[in-house]
Amino acid sequence: MAFDGDLDEAARIALRRMIAMVAARTTLSAEDAYMLCSLAADVRVTQLVNLEKGIHVMMPHEVIAQAAAK
Repeated sequence: MAFDGDLDEAARIALRRMIAMVAARTTLSAEDAYMLCSLAADVRVTQLVNLEKGIHVMMPHEVIAQAAAK
């Protein structure tokens, strides 16, 4: 999850955090985690009404578990 005045920047921050989390919880490199996120992650808008825009990135637990098992 990330918040920023710019919605695009909030999305970048949130996605980078998801990539880092996937890489930390699995044996995937950051590049492989990026590819996994491009296939399986869902980016959702959390907040638009305030000055800070919010984004969160969702990925099924099963996807991370399968990546960790490889």
